Amino acid sequence: MAKNYPIDEESVLKPNPYCPRDREINILLLGPTGVGKTTFINAFANYIVNDTLEDAVEDEIQAVIPSSFSFTLPDSFDEKSINIGENDENENFSDNGESSTQQCRSFVFPIGDRNLRMIDTPGIGDTRGIEQDKKNFHEILSYIAQYEHLNGVCILLKPNEERLTILFRFCVNELLRHLHVNARENLIFIFTNARATFFAPGNTKKLVESMLKKHQDEHGVIIPFSRENTFLFDNEPFRYLAIRKNGIRLDDQQTQSYIRSWDHSVTEYSRLMSHMVTRPLHAISNTISLNEAEQLIRKLPRPIAETAKLIEENIQLAQEHKNKVLNNPEIALEGIPQNNAKVIQLRHPRTVCVGENCCRIIDVDDEKKIEYIHICHDECYLKGVVQETLYDPKLEECTAMNPEDGFCTVCDCHWLQHKHITYEYKTNRTHINSNTTKRRERNQGMSLSDIDKRIGDLRDEAAKIQDVYKQLAKFLHANSILPINDDILEYLQYFIREEQMKQSAGARNEEVIGGLRKMMDEFTNNMELFRNAIREQKESGDMTDILKPEQIFDLVGTLYELPITGKQIRQQVDGIKFGQENYAAHRERSIQLPAKAASSKVMQDLKNIVSIRRKK
Repeated sequence: MAKNYPIDEESVLKPNPYCPRDREINILLLGPTGVGKTTFINAFANYIVNDTLEDAVEDEIQAVIPSSFSFTLPDSFDEKSINIGENDENENFSDNGESSTQQCRSFVFPIGDRNLRMIDTPGIGDTRGIEQDKKNFHEILSYIAQYEHLNGVCILLKPNEERLTILFRFCVNELLRHLHVNARENLIFIFTNARATFFAPGNTKKLVESMLKKHQDEHGVIIPFSRENTFLFDNEPFRYLAIRKNGIRLDDQQTQSYIRSWDHSVTEYSRLMSHMVTRPLHAISNTISLNEAEQLIRKLPRPIAETAKLIEENIQLAQEHKNKVLNNPEIALEGIPQNNAKVIQLRHPRTVCVGENCCRIIDVDDEKKIEYIHICHDECYLKGVVQETLYDPKLEECTAMNPEDGFCTVCDCHWLQHKHITYEYKTNRTHINSNTTKRRERNQGMSLSDIDKRIGDLRDEAAKIQDVYKQLAKFLHANSILPINDDILEYLQYFIREEQMKQSAGARNEEVIGGLRKMMDEFTNNMELFRNAIREQKESGDMTDILKPEQIFDLVGTLYELPITGKQIRQQVDGIKFGQENYAAHRERSIQLPAKAASSKVMQDLKNIVSIRRKK
């Protein structure tokens, strides 16, 4: 197997870490599974270093992403497996040798003082069915949300594609539904494996035109499809390099064919970049989209459940304090005891055990608390796991778990008893006593009416939070790519279990448990009502009472403005966002190129293109 050898740090080109984000060139690659997105990136890495195929054969191959394929030896017709690059957990190799990307990743190339970012994505048309396609598209949209803009949205296709109609409809419809109709100006069509059709789109051209016409008729959106935004590549020269690096030689006729493919593809890359830098930047962060609304809602189950539990605790504390004041008025001077929440962001996502065997009850300021004692994986960048979600099946793949039986090698608990977290949530006891000094001078404490007001305010916030989340859940069920889940219910059940453990240790928390159970019953009933109502509304076509995506942000904003609990809800959501950004950064790779790449023809062309665009 050929390998990439370490590059001398003093003789490399590196992406510019200080490049302003608005000057970065971001390219999103979309397309059916097996169309060659990974090979497209690998080929570019070689075109940008060497001017000719002959030079590339004598040089080290640039294998940015590991690749594997089968090659039939011309003399014996025997199959030989060709492997290039180091093994990568993000790439699965199927039985036919094609590399299949499992999650989004970015590859950043240096172009002068600017950065070119290619975003590789899971393929559309997954063999696991349309539901997996939906999940893959949700992964794509979630990933690109970290960037401010896209210069190009490239749809990769093969000439003479027989299954284009279904896949293309899904790809285009989902793209425009989630990004924005303005994305059509950034749509670019790239045909791979074009050597077989003499660098023409083949029969695929008519299918694309037919699909775009239908899309225009149904949605009123005109998507340009012309020579100007269509590019034809043949990335087989990369495979030729891989074959040569595996010790196989081809005859002169075959070699000449690959040389022509190399030369043609190099020219197309320059034309592609010339077109792309003229496109208006498609803003991502400022786009009000269904995807952004979905993502925001899916960040809320843990913050909502944590806040609901905190409110129930504080209502019970206030009620207990009221009873004490009735028996001993002097206690009023102490103020109302309340639990105050503190959110601590973690530097890295973490897998922890929340099983009963891995926790203990401790006393802190006359309060029973749960202390979890095992951090099973301190820096857990597990791919595909949903952060802050309980019982995520992806946790079975955490390196802390024994793959044979699913039990943790650190704490011996099953993976189902673990959670992936991005922040810690802690509480400390405080006392509410406004104007404390003046009250003490007058020998006055919080009056019974003050206590009743506090309890009323807490109940009002609990009701507002529940009402907001019900509306959000209804929106999610009506519009989401992914079906509505029961995260909030699982968290409430989880907190009920914790309170029951405290109760067994002597805590008097009946009201807290009762409040959480009541809330859980209400959510359970509402979820079933939502499902039935949405089903009927979809059948009738009347969806007028469903929130629009742009309304979601204002609605969630009302949670942040709650005077008692709003701040800690926002801190938790921000903690999840921080964890996701940190996680996404681990899926971006800065590509270091040999110093000779600075003088290659492709590099010079690209630098001239982006330089001319900057002057304009």
